Parts: sequence; structure tokens; C-alpha cells
Amino acid sequence: MWRGSVAQRLRLVSGLVLFAFAATHFANHALGLVGLDTMMEVARWRVAVTRSLPGSLILGLALLAHIAFSLVRLAERRTLRMPPWEAMQTLLGFAIPFLLVPHVLGTRITNLVDGTRTTYAYVIARIWPDGMGYQTALLLVVWLHGCLGLHAWLRLSPLYRRMAPLLAVPAFGLPAAALAGIVTQGRLMERDRVLARRFDAPDLDARWQVPPVDTTVAAWGDTVTGIIYAAVALALGVVLMRAAATLRARRFSVTYVGGPTVKSLEGPTLLEISRANRVPHVSVCGGRGRCSTCRVLVVAGEESLSAAGLQEAAALRAIGAPGNVRLACQARPGGDVAVMRILDPRRSETADKHLTNTDVAGIEREVAILFIDIRGFTPLSERKLPFDVVFILNRFFEAAGREIEAAGGWIGGYAGDGLLALFTHPDGIGPACRAAFIAAARVDGAVSELNRQLAAELPAALRMAMGLHAGPLVLGRLGYGASRGMSVIGPAVNLASRLESLAKAADMQLVASAEAALRAGIGLDGLRV
Repeated sequence: MWRGSVAQRLRLVSGLVLFAFAATHFANHALGLVGLDTMMEVARWRVAVTRSLPGSLILGLALLAHIAFSLVRLAERRTLRMPPWEAMQTLLGFAIPFLLVPHVLGTRITNLVDGTRTTYAYVIARIWPDGMGYQTALLLVVWLHGCLGLHAWLRLSPLYRRMAPLLAVPAFGLPAAALAGIVTQGRLMERDRVLARRFDAPDLDARWQVPPVDTTVAAWGDTVTGIIYAAVALALGVVLMRAAATLRARRFSVTYVGGPTVKSLEGPTLLEISRANRVPHVSVCGGRGRCSTCRVLVVAGEESLSAAGLQEAAALRAIGAPGNVRLACQARPGGDVAVMRILDPRRSETADKHLTNTDVAGIEREVAILFIDIRGFTPLSERKLPFDVVFILNRFFEAAGREIEAAGGWIGGYAGDGLLALFTHPDGIGPACRAAFIAAARVDGAVSELNRQLAAELPAALRMAMGLHAGPLVLGRLGYGASRGMSVIGPAVNLASRLESLAKAADMQLVASAEAALRAGIGLDGLRV
């Protein structure tokens, strides 16, 4: 989550500072539901921080840095094609300065120029009711832009994915409460002014007085807005100039294994080339070089790619990538190149839908593995006709498979009289391990019922040995042609297989690793270790 260039980190920090300011500001608005005095008292403490010299410097630098980095990022683009969420965040971000300038001039700048106490009473009297549409738009644009940015950053975290339903409450509730607080006090202001006129009570009307805005401050609005327009126009102009230059530039081929071959020119990254040509390409972090999901295996033309920078090298080193794997969002081709997208571009966030694809290049995932084997089946099979052996095995696989799928798992393979079951979960390895233990218990019950049904067919009841472990694996479809099936590769599979063998040797039905048990929330007290 902290991976990235210095510029990306500064942009992130500046965004977090501004989001914290906006969140506390809106929370202060929401106190209007309690009362104006409460709003103003809390604002007094908040402003003591934000309008102090250090607070003003931090906020001002954060705002300027965030705008500057956004303009530079826009100017560096080789294509304006981007995911919908990123396009919305970008448009909202560039709308903020235009909406924010009048508000800042009427509050903070007015306070600095002539010392006007820009309290909540002052601000509400200025904006109610004619300016509420403008202020509502500013509040919603700022909040939505910030939430999209936080989501794009935090969605790499399993903890965030688990807490997302809870975080939705303040995400929707805070702006609604902020607007409700302002509306409540605006209506109370109207009531006070009506009473002041009706009963000749100047003290009520004086509470909501609005001093005239300094003409110099008002004139600054057009100047600042003009500067913003010029900066955005300059950034867009750079993008258009680069687009015009492509008409005369030398073009080369980018070939995607299992996909199209497209023409491009020197300058864009592989990810930008994919987006410009509408080639599906996974990029969870939006091309910021943090998540490594856009990585590609370079099949040919490795020498035509730009050298990996410090940021890309750190990301690739973190995942143990070989030398011919590059991040598409960082590598810039200068000649013909052929690449394979390592993560399936059709992949959804859940493993279930991904595994239904007909062609999976491989994904890294923490998986709970359950090996199930029938004890002593070889002697049983020697006393049965082949048809009977197949019938009994299929009934066993049916009974076990039904319970495995009911617990959220799937069959990863068969070997003789045994099977391999795999479990993943969107919320991480803990729920996946719990599902595997639940499946083991359900399979036990299903096999007991099967023994009752087949008592006349079996010389002895079917007995199982199971091994359960969890760890990081690579999932992918292995094999040739129609025989390809979903398989897993990694040391965790071997450990689960050894635990199943240990269950047979120890005459136990289930042997699980302590790691899998603890991740599932199962205490080890009273268990044989």
C-alpha cells in the first residue's frame, strides 16, 4: 500500500491530509443538528489547528501539491482511456478547484485580509438559501473524490475488504448529516429573521449579519479561476500535442499471447497501450506500480523495453518475479515486443467466477487444502467386480463433493480413491479455513449415511483419512486440450498430502496443521498435537 515513487507517495499523503480536513469539517457541519452554539464551539477548536501557522502551511502545501501532481499525471498520459472509476475520480478532482475558490475566498482569505470572523453564523447567512446548491455540489464532489481515492488505495488490503460494509455507514452518513446540519441551521436563521422583523428584536437579526466582502478579495476570484483554467488547459494541451505527434512517429508491434497484435509508438507504457487499444488488462491499483497485478511475461523483444526503475524493481522483488517479468504500468516498449498477461484479464474479484474461465494463466492465492482418502480401499476393490468398484467410488465422490461445494469449496482433482478439495474466500484465508473444517465435518456425516445405504454392498464400512493445511498457492488450469483441469502448485499441497498420510499412520480421521486450525479460530486445547 505504501509502494510507489516519491511523487506518488507525496500525492497520497497530500490526499490523506485533505481528506482528514474534509471529514472533520463535515463532521463539524453535522453538529448543526445539535445546535449553532455547539457547531461554533467545536469549530473554535478545529480552526485553532487548521488556521494556525503550521496548520495553514500543511493544508496549503497539501492542496497545491495534490493539484500539481494531478496536473503532471494528466500531462504524462499518452491516452485518456482509463477505467470508469479512475475517469470519475479525475473529473471530480478537476472540478473541485473551480467550486472551492469562491468558498475559500469568502472564508479564509476574507479572514486574513480584513479580520472578519467567518463563523458558522457568518457562512450560513452568506449561503442560505441561494448558495446551498453550489455548496452542496462542492461538498458532494469533494467527498466522492476522496472516497474513490481511498477505495482505490485501500482495496489492496484484505482488512479493508472485510470492513467495507461497516465503512459504508460513515461514507454515506457523514455527508448526509453534514448537509442536514447546515439545512437545520439555515431554517433556524430564517425563523430568527422573521421574528426579528415581527417583534422588532435587532439582537436576533444581528446574530446573522454578513459584512460586505472586500472588493479586492472578490476580484481575486476571477484571477485564481483563470489560473486554474490555464493550468488544466496546458496539461490537456500537452496530451493533445503528444497525440498529434503520434501521427508521424514510427510504429512497432505489441503482441499479446492469446490476444491481439496492436501497433503503438515509443512513449506509452504497456498498460497505456492496452487501454488505448481496448485490450483487457488487469490493474487493481490503476497503474500506480503498487499492486503488480498488471505484470506480464515478456516472450520476445525484452531488449526493446525500458530498464526497470527503482519502484518497479522493488515491486517485482517483493513478489519474487523472474527477470523476464515486468510491470505493464512501468515498462515502455521502444520496438516490437510480445508479452503474456500473467493475470487473466477476465478475472473478477472472487475466485469462483475466475475459475469458471476456460483459460486461466494462473493466479496467486492463499488456499485451504483438504485431502480425503479412503482407508483400506485396495483390499476392498480386490474382492469386488470393476463395475462395483466404480459404483462405490462414484457414490463416495458424489457424497463428499456435494458437501464440499455446500461449504464453498471445489474439487481440485482425483487420484484413485482420494480427492483434493480447495477453499478460498473473498475475506481471506481465515474464513476459507473455517469452510474447510466445516466441509470435513459434513463429509464425515455424508460418508456415515453412505455406509448405512451401502451396508449390503460393503464388506466393511468406508473409513476416511483427511489432511488439512492452508498456505499460498498458484492456481491454474494445467494439462493439454480438453483434459486440462484446475490444479494447484506449491509446498502447501505437499504438506496437506503428508498430513493425510499421517492421519492413516496415526489411525486418525483428520490431521490438520496448527496454522490452519488457528486461522479458522479453533483452539488447540485438548487436541492431540
